[in-house]
Amino acid sequence: MVTLFEAVVLSIIQGITEWFPVSSSGHLALIQQFFGFQNLPYDVFLHFAGIFAVLFVFKRDVLKLMSFNKESLRYVGLLVIALIPAGIVGFFLADWIESLFSNMQFLGIFFIASGIVVYSTKFSNEKKSEINSKDAWYVGLLQALAVLPGISRSGMTISAGLHRGISKRAAIRFSFLMSIPLILGASVLKVKDLVVSNIELDILVVSFIVTFLVSLVTIKLLIKIIQSDRFYLFGIYNIVLGIVVLGTSLI
Repeated sequence: MVTLFEAVVLSIIQGITEWFPVSSSGHLALIQQFFGFQNLPYDVFLHFAGIFAVLFVFKRDVLKLMSFNKESLRYVGLLVIALIPAGIVGFFLADWIESLFSNMQFLGIFFIASGIVVYSTKFSNEKKSEINSKDAWYVGLLQALAVLPGISRSGMTISAGLHRGISKRAAIRFSFLMSIPLILGASVLKVKDLVVSNIELDILVVSFIVTFLVSLVTIKLLIKIIQSDRFYLFGIYNIVLGIVVLGTSLI
């Protein structure tokens, strides 16, 4: 069961860490270790709540994709390409990945790895504003790593775009738009598990509202941080956190 206090805490953490490049899955794993509570379907529900903030912030871009003209169909095709690697990894390795959430040593290592990738964007340069199929594959490959706890999905996808010389605006847009089908798909797969987990309806409602509002603020703040060339600073946070988690697990 999830108490109201746990629901609010977990929802705030989810709303911040899902969109900041610091790994929501990794932070939820740490908090759940502290609370002694683990419920993967509930975690997926929090992701589902957060995606509505993405739809709100990027509503114009979503509507453009639904226009079904040549340009929108091309962009949808690129999103599909980028989603393939994560879909394959998630399908074949789901059980193994779920088992890693309770392993603090792996969590520390993954935080550090994610931090290195994010910090490396400090040395990237904008070269183009359009994304091609090679860019989409590269973004998708790095996103596939984010199925591991401690590795940030937004960190991997935005970093991948910046590595490829894509403009900040284009990298942000592609990263957030590709999160919509990915998270919605994962949510659908866990609906049955959430139903049988016996979490009270009022808890789910509170969790949804808190996650949505916090996500809304976080997404807008992240966009400003990226545009001001300070995205790489999240890498330092991840590396330090990873060292702490790894060191603690070895004591």
